[in-house]
Amino acid sequence: MFKFFIKLIAIISLGCSLSHANLGDLGEDDLEHSTVTQGKSALQEEDWEGAITFFEKALESLSGSADVHNFLGYAYRKSGNLDKALENYGLALDINPDHKGALEYLGEAYITLGDLINANVQLKRLKRICAPIPCEEAIELELAIKRVTN
Repeated sequence: MFKFFIKLIAIISLGCSLSHANLGDLGEDDLEHSTVTQGKSALQEEDWEGAITFFEKALESLSGSADVHNFLGYAYRKSGNLDKALENYGLALDINPDHKGALEYLGEAYITLGDLINANVQLKRLKRICAPIPCEEAIELELAIKRVTN
């Protein structure tokens, strides 16, 4: 009887995770996409313009990737172009409304703009998505909000 319940829980969990899967996110093959790899390297080197160039190029074949839009939004935000950052975070969230990285970074962009109301809206969304165990994105955004309010 116990094994039956374990199998049932596993099947239900699998079904839940598949129902929320984002087919536009990067798959194994996309992670090996050379422009994505180069863009991620540029991000690590804080070469924002280089990252923008690589991720814009990656979107030519991966336009449905919430991850690439999120990476591009991050690079734009770090380069100081908040309009393009907000645009790309919005595109990432259009593809996957529960994209934790895009929600965190969108919240951080709102903090930069001095819009704590919308930053807190993103935090609430993250807390809902990550319940009952807080995810790293929610923790980081909450800390960022606390740094500017204390």
